[in-house]
Amino acid sequence: MDQETLRALGRANQRAQTRHDAARDALIDAIWEAADQGDIPQTVIVEASNFTRERIRQLSRPEYRAAEMKRRAER
Repeated sequence: MDQETLRALGRANQRAQTRHDAARDALIDAIWEAADQGDIPQTVIVEASNFTRERIRQLSRPEYRAAEMKRRAER
């Protein structure tokens, strides 16, 4: 393994992590919006997001939202 290959793989990994974080943030925002609107049943949110009902409840808690928004601001 040479240094340039390691650097290229490191950069590729960083790009993938950035895309993953953006997709995760977008999914959580969509879950919050769906939960806030109240017209989408939780079972539909669970099925669409592939998270458990318990995880949806955790994500929707005000404490989690505040911590998540703080985490995003600190990036």
